[in-house]
Amino acid sequence: MRRLLIALLAACSLSAAAADDWKPFPFEQSAYDYSGDKLRQAWPQLTRGFGAYPFPDAGWVMSMAARHPQALEKTAAAGTGFADKPEDAEAYAQKLQDVWRLMFRGDFAQAREQGMALGVGGQIPAMFAQVMHAVFLEPDQAEKHRLLEEVIAHTDAAGDLVQTDAVAQFGRVYAKARLGEELSVPVVLKHGYTSQIPRELDSLLAGNPRQPFALALYGGYEAGVIRKVGKLVGKMTYGVSADKMETYFQRSFQARDDLPISHYEYANALTYVYGDAEQDKVVEHLERAVAIEPISAMEALEVAHARDLLAQHRQKLANN
Repeated sequence: MRRLLIALLAACSLSAAAADDWKPFPFEQSAYDYSGDKLRQAWPQLTRGFGAYPFPDAGWVMSMAARHPQALEKTAAAGTGFADKPEDAEAYAQKLQDVWRLMFRGDFAQAREQGMALGVGGQIPAMFAQVMHAVFLEPDQAEKHRLLEEVIAHTDAAGDLVQTDAVAQFGRVYAKARLGEELSVPVVLKHGYTSQIPRELDSLLAGNPRQPFALALYGGYEAGVIRKVGKLVGKMTYGVSADKMETYFQRSFQARDDLPISHYEYANALTYVYGDAEQDKVVEHLERAVAIEPISAMEALEVAHARDLLAQHRQKLANN
């Protein structure tokens, strides 16, 4: 078992080195500086899409070490210097918070590298940074798919701590959803994503029925299936429907109405399900997305994506 862990960690190190050629964050980053106490102060807003997500301080580190001995073993095996002592926990927490700072700032390659070096706990923000890079910045589709599949594999292999963490769970199912949009139906079925995505979203919502990201992604999943196979087959084979799509998005907006991704996901979903029939509503939600002032690099990328979509839809309306 120990040899297996060492091999896994070595593979993580090799993958981290490959992140050096990632495309850099394309926008000004000064607004996303969360050095010092600013990270703790901004944490509830930065993580609002996940619901009440705990701040990774020394108390959290000790609690996770006690509750997840397998994660503690892997973290110690990674040579992080953490050995289940309060003084170790404080030092580890500071390093972990730095990884989150890098992720929120848009230094995704550094967040990936430094997070993976911290073992299982650091893998959570590291893999989320990899998802953000893959979805928004990776220009090569094959490499994008490889990066997303790697996130899924790392998350599956990480053990109990990651399997109960809202960010890690969401990152994995988000990766599957993005792959599901771009891969062919036979490939999606082969991977089992059509059953895994709703099951994993149900698990997330069982822990927090008002998690905005999970609710919006569920609505997007319903719409994506309809887009791929149609309303009739979607309902009979996969149990999806336009009504359920609408319900998930409305629940997401009721929980938080200030997340750019939820609005542009809804705009996409409307197009997938209704074609051009809801163009006014599509434009309305894209306008709401771009009106949100981003507080992290992730949100800046989401707003930029919504702005591109808005320009396309405005052009379509002008041509009609």
